[in-house]
Amino acid sequence: MTIPAGTLVPRDARDFGSYQLLAKLATGGMAEIFLARPTGAGDREVMVLKRILPHLAEDEHFVTMFRDEADLASQLIHKNICHVHAFGEYAGTWFISMEYLHGVPLSRLMTRLSKVGKMLDFRVVAGIIVQACEGLHAAHEARGPDGQLLSVVHRDVSPPNMMVCADGLVKLLDFGIAKARGANSRTRTGTVKGKNAYMSPEQILGKSLDRRSDVFALAVVMYEMLAIRRLFHRDSDFLTFKAITEEPIPEIRERRPDLPPGMRAALLQAMARDPNGRFDTAQAFANAIRNSVSTLGGPATPADLARLLATDFADEMAARDEILKAADEPAPIAPPRTTRPTQPPPLPPQARSGEVSELATGDTARVGPAPGTAVPSMIVQPGSSRAQRTSSGVLDLSTNVLPDSWMIDPNTDLLRGHRLKSMRNAAIAISVILVLGVAIFFAANRVVEDDKHVYTPMSVVDAATPVVEPPSDAGSGLSRDEITARSRFGFFSITATATTQIYIDNKLIGDTPLTRWPVLPGPHKVKAIGPRSKIKQINITIYGGQDTDEGTITW
Repeated sequence: MTIPAGTLVPRDARDFGSYQLLAKLATGGMAEIFLARPTGAGDREVMVLKRILPHLAEDEHFVTMFRDEADLASQLIHKNICHVHAFGEYAGTWFISMEYLHGVPLSRLMTRLSKVGKMLDFRVVAGIIVQACEGLHAAHEARGPDGQLLSVVHRDVSPPNMMVCADGLVKLLDFGIAKARGANSRTRTGTVKGKNAYMSPEQILGKSLDRRSDVFALAVVMYEMLAIRRLFHRDSDFLTFKAITEEPIPEIRERRPDLPPGMRAALLQAMARDPNGRFDTAQAFANAIRNSVSTLGGPATPADLARLLATDFADEMAARDEILKAADEPAPIAPPRTTRPTQPPPLPPQARSGEVSELATGDTARVGPAPGTAVPSMIVQPGSSRAQRTSSGVLDLSTNVLPDSWMIDPNTDLLRGHRLKSMRNAAIAISVILVLGVAIFFAANRVVEDDKHVYTPMSVVDAATPVVEPPSDAGSGLSRDEITARSRFGFFSITATATTQIYIDNKLIGDTPLTRWPVLPGPHKVKAIGPRSKIKQINITIYGGQDTDEGTITW
């Protein structure tokens, strides 16, 4: 019987050898993930069981890779690595059982911050990355029974594979594609494994890998934690690979001017495209991060991270407890028989209000609830280049940075209850924002020389005064009030080889040519829709009183 993800396992289908399957958490291309409990009266321990999909059970390559994952992970014993308990076969199905992690995947944390336009205190970033470095270094230094290094390379370090647990520990997950000396499985010819946007240049180019490849991937995660913005992700694999191997890396200080210089230096070294320019070990990377914040309170401790989860993710953490309670509830009275096939009972709304990807493996489907709005003391507001400290000592920046979407799309009903409530609140908030946006737009802008698409902010000149194109010498011949007004805006220009619709931050501006359109300072997303509905995305940064000309789009 096929059990949908996000539902309790029917009681008559729970027996799985020496385990009881409680709820199905997710299904991916290779395996399905269950919340399980060892069989035995009074045994309340819960764990996660990863079971290879039935149609792959006869595929020798997948079974070998599955076994390699279990063999390797069982040798990696460290507080910052998810522990594998057992590997076995039951009724022709191979499985791995591992510890249940009560916490929030890093990808989920970043998704919420992105959607509400907030950023993490750099000490929190340091605390999470340092713990991840400790786990990686333990894996890199792991030795086999012969005492020789296993030469482990994780190859899939990414936010979904990092869990921030309720006790403040950070755990690395999913060594499913990791490589070690003596592994039986081999990557098939012509394939590259790992999440594209976090691969090192040498991994993309198919070169030999060592531990420094994981250092690069973790540095990309650190950059995205600081910026709450994707770094290398593009619309296609080709463009993503090109960004990783060729494109300049955006200056992190444009997003985080509060970043300590030593922390920026450590980040840049870890992201060096040449492996020889990176830290030799994850431990060296961790030490550099520690040193960079040593005079500022040091990295956030596990106790600090535990408080962050308890404050910002209390609803989701409580929902995880509801899943366990739901699994132990007495079976409901069976409904009258109908002609429709019966489905396993779904988790109750309280249980479905939190994301349940405790094992956020690389091949499983992720679940992501809608964001909340709480901003604890370890979350800061993004924005301007001038940082101010609040009374609690937290850096609080201005709020003109627009939130990005992240990497998770909800695809099961585990979160339905939470999403419905959040969608209602979001709809109210969006309505208010739209009303305010329209009011601000008409109050702050007026159109001048519309046929040429030349616009000047209303606040620059008085409505009764004729509008004159500003002189090339921006500061001469202008009154103090005019200069002050213009400094509140930057000006954006763009042309194209064919008529092109221009959107800024998903708002239709008009057709090309677009000349000196006033835009608030800060980072913005530009979408250009050209002939045959072709789309190009452009990221721009606007500076007050300055012109930004993106040139001509060629279709």
